[in-house]
Amino acid sequence: MRSRRWRVGELASATGTTVRALHHYEEAGLLAAAERTSGDHRLYDEAGVERLYRIRALRGLGMSLEEIKKAIEDGSILADLLRTHLNRVELEVDRIVRLRDRLRSITQSGKQVSADDLLATLDAMSCVERHVHARRRKKKANDSDVESQWRILADQLRACMSGGERPSSKRTIALASQARSLMKSFADGDAEVLSALARLRIADPPRDLAGWTPDLIRYLDRALAALDKHLTTKLEP
Repeated sequence: MRSRRWRVGELASATGTTVRALHHYEEAGLLAAAERTSGDHRLYDEAGVERLYRIRALRGLGMSLEEIKKAIEDGSILADLLRTHLNRVELEVDRIVRLRDRLRSITQSGKQVSADDLLATLDAMSCVERHVHARRRKKKANDSDVESQWRILADQLRACMSGGERPSSKRTIALASQARSLMKSFADGDAEVLSALARLRIADPPRDLAGWTPDLIRYLDRALAALDKHLTTKLEP
């Protein structure tokens, strides 16, 4: 006996798919009608329905039609395709999280800023992000050690701030000099990155990065200004 047949509209309705999508799957070589009526209408059999459910399941994972076609034609490569797709998804999630954090920091600041200042801050964020990605690609071996140095420096500078020391004190200036050396090392001597970091310290200071808070960063900025003044005074004849 002949098994059940579904017309394209019936199949679309039963599976929550559009007729247009079914036609698209057919054009992509993913789905084919089992036969056609005398009026040239497509008829799908149970195997076609099962194939469609597989297509929709993989499509629901965000896989491309080309990847789905490969997976259906050769089930042995499905695991590899899924791992590759997972890597893409994780990169996209990372991008979305960075975008969310960027938007959150801009919209939650509560400060009225000009369009020029806002665009300059966005440019600074992009500049630092590009530099961070470049460092990750190079796999800097000492990055974990640098984070430890920043944490130690944060603790030392916080002790100065809590103890009421002026940002221009000898001890605070010495710590500011260490911070500047770490920033130059992170920026690999790139003046554009250093400038971007300086803007972000003011416009978008991190809430809790390696122990640093907005108040501590503002204290560091005052100490850096005192350091610059101290160095300028030493250079004067």
